[in-house]
Amino acid sequence: MTAELKTFNLVPPKGLEAKESDEKRLDFKDVYHRTHVTVQVPHYVNMFNGHAVRVRWINGRYKYDTETLIVGTPGLMEFKIPRLEVIDSIGAVVTVNYSVRLTPGTPLIISKSLTLNVDKQAFDLPEPRLSNTTVTVKFLNMKPGYVVRVRWHGVVVRDTERKPIQNSSSMAFDIPATWIKENAGKTVLINYSVERSGSNDYLMFSRLLRITF
Repeated sequence: MTAELKTFNLVPPKGLEAKESDEKRLDFKDVYHRTHVTVQVPHYVNMFNGHAVRVRWINGRYKYDTETLIVGTPGLMEFKIPRLEVIDSIGAVVTVNYSVRLTPGTPLIISKSLTLNVDKQAFDLPEPRLSNTTVTVKFLNMKPGYVVRVRWHGVVVRDTERKPIQNSSSMAFDIPATWIKENAGKTVLINYSVERSGSNDYLMFSRLLRITF
């Protein structure tokens, strides 16, 4: 096995939407309207038909694994990281690598890692909290002049009403019982957006709360 591993020098992947001047920096505003970002796996030495390849995106709080693709004709491979996983990584340092399984049942070979810095927003927005049927939002610098809305990413994507921030206290959003019922046995991703009242600024997004019902 040691000799086999030495034949594979798996160099880091690339983030195609990263800044051209700095391939280790990603500005979320550049991908604000996209459904995903793309990680490119190189045509590594000794890539062969039948290899199983998968990308892992690690933001320090969660590990996201892409689908596994099987090499056909050896060459560059592209993997999609969903927009929500990028949102969850705003302000974080992300480690991105890929694994190769040569044949079924053999150990994974892990590539060197790409370190990707995802730019911060004006506000650092932690994940919300869920208690029974209430989502609570609380973050530093809460002040009037901004509007908050919770988004519920379940079998159906649903939004609460928008609420203006009144003071620096926490904000509570009631979640209909039907939203929970329709996601029985499933994992729901919950976050919120903050928008300056009356502006055309980009929304700011919180990190994700992941709940399995």
